[in-house]
Amino acid sequence: MAKVSLVRCPDYDKERVYEAVKRSVDLIGGIEAFVKPGMKVLLKPNLLSARLPEEGVDTHPEVVRAIVRLVKASGGEPSIGDSPGGYEKDMREVFEKSGMKKIAEEEGVELVNFDKSKFVYGFPIARQVLDCDAMISIPKLKTHMITIITAALKNTYGTVTGPYKTECHLKAPRPEEFAGIVARIHAISRPRLNILDAITAMEGDGPSSGTLRNMSMIMASADAVAMDSCVARIVGLEPLDILVTKEAAALGLGVCDISKIEIAGEDIGTFITPGFKLPQTLPVKFIPSGVLNSLTGLVKFWPYIDKAVCRKCNLCKVTCPVSAIDDSGGDYKVDRKRCIRCMCCHEVCPYRAICIKRNILAKMILG
Repeated sequence: MAKVSLVRCPDYDKERVYEAVKRSVDLIGGIEAFVKPGMKVLLKPNLLSARLPEEGVDTHPEVVRAIVRLVKASGGEPSIGDSPGGYEKDMREVFEKSGMKKIAEEEGVELVNFDKSKFVYGFPIARQVLDCDAMISIPKLKTHMITIITAALKNTYGTVTGPYKTECHLKAPRPEEFAGIVARIHAISRPRLNILDAITAMEGDGPSSGTLRNMSMIMASADAVAMDSCVARIVGLEPLDILVTKEAAALGLGVCDISKIEIAGEDIGTFITPGFKLPQTLPVKFIPSGVLNSLTGLVKFWPYIDKAVCRKCNLCKVTCPVSAIDDSGGDYKVDRKRCIRCMCCHEVCPYRAICIKRNILAKMILG
């Protein structure tokens, strides 16, 4: 039986976060069950882009700091690394703004850029992931325009290096195809431990342009599928509503049946969040595939760049897997004929300049 711990933590106060993280890990066996003396331990937060901690886009640095302290207390040698989309050439800004550089300096921990990789089953996986003795995944609970939620399973997608992450959207434009890729990457990188930052979560049109919601929760588990299944229940969904969870469970990567998950600590019912806002694109993914195929030419949504907000940082253009961002007229625009609606541009935009446009039928279905 899989085990997931739930611990309440009201804010990001350093000591309160440490106590909550420690208790969450103690409830599933203690850090000694996952980290042995001398182990090289890679901490993999969700560092989507260069955003300040209070913006709620990246894993909060105090959660990472708490895990650094736990790993050191167990005799491990921690390092912190990630490979955000659109920022591969300069991780310094991401580390700086996210607060990772500050805590790394204060705690004496190395920051590593996933700039070298080895192909494993066709995927370029960061060498640090393959070379470490153990990886601890530290996701941030957010919604996601393609995968509905991003938590433990989706966080390991960041172990893939370089522009390949956006290329995957080109190779797998349908949500179920992309979910299969995420699940297979998780099977390769498979963390020893997952600790979820859900003190403040993001709802709505995440993972970068949603709204923040206080969930006051730290969650820990060795089973990422079980963790994401609990997350689904908390936000008002069933585990198999999340395609990544469904694919990972089908591959035997964890437990998705809530009745077979032992929940330690707080009662999961106390964290269920009525009215948690899901992405605008969600209902389309719940239409049966046969019906959806017949509506493909009628139900439409696409990214739109608000030129009044756009600062022409070029991230959307660099990230787009099909070169659908046109700036030839001076302003950035989405070429709808090229666009595959992967929402990569929406995901990486640091200024919330990219919104979602919908036609009349889509508005009727999406509400």
